[in-house]
Amino acid sequence: MKKSAFTLIELLVVISIIAILAGIALPVFQKAMERGQATNDLNNLKQIGLGVASYLSDNDDTIFSSTPPSGGQQWPALLQSKYVTNWKMFQSPFDKRKTGDQASPATMPVSYGVNANILTQSTKPAWDGNWSRQASPSQLIVMAAAMDLSVVSAPTFKGTGDQAVALPEPSGGNKLGTHNGRSQINALYADSHVATLRYGPENDTDAFVNKAGETGVKRWKPLGQ
Repeated sequence: MKKSAFTLIELLVVISIIAILAGIALPVFQKAMERGQATNDLNNLKQIGLGVASYLSDNDDTIFSSTPPSGGQQWPALLQSKYVTNWKMFQSPFDKRKTGDQASPATMPVSYGVNANILTQSTKPAWDGNWSRQASPSQLIVMAAAMDLSVVSAPTFKGTGDQAVALPEPSGGNKLGTHNGRSQINALYADSHVATLRYGPENDTDAFVNKAGETGVKRWKPLGQ
């Protein structure tokens, strides 16, 4: 009886075809995974936004400060204790750090930061944390991923649950977001809606980093100064 078998050339052709198909499928799979992560990131911010709204309702419409009363909790632990009880909501899917001890805020990764202009409160008539005094809630950015901007190779996060994680006004950099080649980032606004923004450049009036002109100022200043 004649035995049938693949020749070496046939095997090499099959392996080459598999390699080509894998090369085509892998980028598509990675993009699908990233889209899923971006959606989860938006959902996290939405849940935190609902928690912030509940906190405001319980505290005379006054947002938390970067300097809580003696013995008080910083904003992540403050929200987690009553308003956003699942610590996972505070960790972006783009943040690859391991989860810590649920009972210890210091070990829990927090990926999001609050606009530093909102956390920093002062005497009237300047911003005093009163949510009803905002100039433009639908344009004011409250929270987004607080990355270490010195690391450009991949999104890197450092915040934890016992810190007043702040998001300074960003400047410069076209690719320091969380996804889509680091050209996009998700943000929570003062009216509780969430949106995906281009990260830069600064002269783009619709970009996250923009600070020039009326639109840019309102994005980062509670009173729209």
